Amino acid sequence: MIFTRAVIRSLAVTALLLATVPADKWLDDFHQILDEMSSHYANLDAAIQDRRMDLPALRKRTEDAIHNAKTDDDAKREIERFLQAFGDGHVDVRWPSAETPKAPEATQKPKSLCERFGYDQVIRPGVNFGRLPEYRADDDADTKEFPGGILTLSNGRRAGIVRIGLFSAQTHPVLCQAVEAAWKRDAAEECDFGCEMDFERRVDDAATAALERRVASLRKEGATAIVIDLTRNGGGGNWVEPAARVLTPVALRSPRIGFLHHQHWVTSFESRLKDIDHDLAQHDDAKLREAKNVFTRALEIAKTPCDHTGVWNDPPVAPKCPMVVPDLIYTTGSLAYAKPGSVNADWARGSVFSPSVYEYHEGANLLPLYVLVDQYTASASEYFVAMMKDNKAATIIGEATRGAGCGHTDGGVYATLKNSGGRLSLPDCARFRADGTNEISGIIPDVLVPWSPYESAYQRASKTRKALESAVAPPEIRLAAKAPHS
Repeated sequence: MIFTRAVIRSLAVTALLLATVPADKWLDDFHQILDEMSSHYANLDAAIQDRRMDLPALRKRTEDAIHNAKTDDDAKREIERFLQAFGDGHVDVRWPSAETPKAPEATQKPKSLCERFGYDQVIRPGVNFGRLPEYRADDDADTKEFPGGILTLSNGRRAGIVRIGLFSAQTHPVLCQAVEAAWKRDAAEECDFGCEMDFERRVDDAATAALERRVASLRKEGATAIVIDLTRNGGGGNWVEPAARVLTPVALRSPRIGFLHHQHWVTSFESRLKDIDHDLAQHDDAKLREAKNVFTRALEIAKTPCDHTGVWNDPPVAPKCPMVVPDLIYTTGSLAYAKPGSVNADWARGSVFSPSVYEYHEGANLLPLYVLVDQYTASASEYFVAMMKDNKAATIIGEATRGAGCGHTDGGVYATLKNSGGRLSLPDCARFRADGTNEISGIIPDVLVPWSPYESAYQRASKTRKALESAVAPPEIRLAAKAPHS
């Protein structure tokens, strides 16, 4: 069938009209976003106090733009522009897809647990030291998980490079397959959430063991320092905890985590208290009693509403309480630090000190530690960097990190916009540095590297080598282990 240009123009106009929705429907969705942010956007206070955002003006500007939107896409773009103004990597809206899901094949064989749970993520490469003649890459089973090698610096110093592309078990499919084979569980067998978490911890432990072996191997090769490359590392999950503690003998104290006045955290604290009561019924323990006191208090506060709707008014009405409670619990639970093996608990180990659910050897690395970061280092990797920097356990090299900060706990808090069906994602927590600042402000390195987005891989690696030469301690200097404390 052949169409004339006039017919094509007519069809295009018709399509445009069909794509247009009443502005009030989009405004309803936008106002729902404001309500959602008023109740559970963990960094709303930071947007006002640290970023000094004029929220009433931003609201008014967005309302006007949505009112004048001609199509759905125009309205979506205005909502996306509004959310992007907060500069928060964990603030997002995903619009429903028009694609029809494919029906499952009746003859399809049960997938392995590794396939079912997505252990196939590809990590982005970091600094390409392979472009430098002074670098020799290692090639063994563990470098498949954590690429690296030896970079020779001036005066005979040798930096052992370890690349961690993401703090996630999903990036280790080979380890996953080995764990699944040892577990000897039928792929067709039901695996609920608890089963999945148990499986993930097993893969995490395998990754920790591989990381420990990499560090030991580099030391045998003559490394006088360990360099962890976290450039372009967008975060991950809780495996960041054992990984950090393996790489330094310093007893890392975890930062405070801010929680919301919200049902999400009410549910979390109730669950933790249930686990603590179960363990206390088995045996009395001082750490468990302390944890019960902490989470009982946290539960009371989380149940107390905190109204922030007035921040969008013109003039704004200051809230009478902070969006998040910053000074009661740690990212690791009721304790900021505990020696490996010192948490006498069963169900509540993760609530007392979350790293205790993993198998790791604290201080497996005794060499001086250096961490490479860039503007794409975000979320869980920023947690790693902040903890190392605040505990004076490593020297940070590179450029300022992304500033994504804390993201989602226990599955997160999401909302579906009632008209468009968009899925709104907001962070439900905030991490606070040793000086009290919100981690979402990003982390400034100790040694800045003047990378340019237009330089070649060789230039980027060469600049990094020069920065390491000025920062890495001489071979005779070793990082002294600090006595762990509880």
